[in-house]
Amino acid sequence: MKEIKLSDHFTLTKLLLFALPTIGMIMISITYDVVDGYFVSNFIGKTAFSAVNVIYPFQLFLSMIGYMFGSGGSALIAAELGNGNEENARRYFTAIVRVAAVCGVVLAVIGIVFLRPVAVLIGATPEILEYGLEYGHTLFLFLPIMILGYTFQSILITAEKPKLGLYISIGNLLSNILFDWLFVAVFKWGMIGAAVATGIGACLNGLIPLFYFSRPNSSPLHFCKGRVQVKPLLKACGNGSSEMVNDMATSLIFVFYNFQLLRMLGEDGVAAYGVTVFVEGIFAAVFYGLAMQATSIVGYHFGEKNYTELKNLLQKGIILNILFGILMFVVAHFAAPLISRLFIGYDEKVFELSIHALRMYAFAFILQGFNEYSSAYFTGLNNGIVSGILAFTRTFAIQTLMIFVLPLFLGTNGLWLAQAVTELFSAVIAITFFILRKKEYCGP
Repeated sequence: MKEIKLSDHFTLTKLLLFALPTIGMIMISITYDVVDGYFVSNFIGKTAFSAVNVIYPFQLFLSMIGYMFGSGGSALIAAELGNGNEENARRYFTAIVRVAAVCGVVLAVIGIVFLRPVAVLIGATPEILEYGLEYGHTLFLFLPIMILGYTFQSILITAEKPKLGLYISIGNLLSNILFDWLFVAVFKWGMIGAAVATGIGACLNGLIPLFYFSRPNSSPLHFCKGRVQVKPLLKACGNGSSEMVNDMATSLIFVFYNFQLLRMLGEDGVAAYGVTVFVEGIFAAVFYGLAMQATSIVGYHFGEKNYTELKNLLQKGIILNILFGILMFVVAHFAAPLISRLFIGYDEKVFELSIHALRMYAFAFILQGFNEYSSAYFTGLNNGIVSGILAFTRTFAIQTLMIFVLPLFLGTNGLWLAQAVTELFSAVIAITFFILRKKEYCGP
């Protein structure tokens, strides 16, 4: 099959085919955490599994800088490529990676220093804290490489090398499974072993693209000499702010969920929510993949001022995301017992709780893809303000309100339905912006 280019006209099939390597890459990336969760839960215990879910939000919060540079930088680089300015695209690319690497080192130090007070603030019990500190302190040693990996995820799409990202992710997954089994199940290294297994895999995501782009290659991008240009770097940061807001908000939302669950259901509630989060991550990889490739494709055609294709990408993207959303809802509903058994089958109470939680949460999948795509589409249009508003209202403002208000009326069911209600309100806001900002993708 002919290689798909950013400049192509995209049918439904072509849009999905171009996104498949990215979807696979993200699904595999999320599976790293699932693998950790499986080995930690089954070989160390329920408390250790809860500790992973308590530490994860802080790790995600610190990693958000990588997603910001990756998504915002991809749209900027793609627009330059669409304008035919390959030299500028390479300079911007080089600057983004350099700054991301420096930020990674600084954030790793912050993570190690502040892990304990943050975990205590979240509400971690002494038992959870004991496991969580071992896991978190070890994992943060690999944070600089992880942030580089997150940055390269989006840029590999703009470089028209999504398959390379997929191959790297497959290697990462196999590495994680091997070392989790070896360090946790065989050597009994506990939480340190699980963190080291994840860190070794992260090195593949960050280092292989680093070496690939360090020399001329078959993509339009490679590192070049020159000073870091502040203006385009700030533009990339501003444009990628929606993804940064999304990750920041997501990490805080995890904290709010854990706080409410520890208060209402205790450790069992956190464990059940952990199963739901792992499943949501795998299923939603389709939505994230479509959104990530949209940023690069929309950015390219925005640079070309190809409004016909911009309208086409909006229409096709919405159709794909809604169809997959319905499919994900059905699969999650019927597969809930099997999934819960895999993670927490040794505890009947948590097993039943996690089935109920997943089935209630699954209503969120129906509109989740549409909302992810909407925010990414405006990022591709280089409209970081609208994209940021969509991300902030959806992933933080509305959801925070739902997490604390719905349980007052629906009890714990309110927590499980908070995401679904959030997606409904967010879809209304996204549609409103598409109407108000029609000229940006339809032309004057």
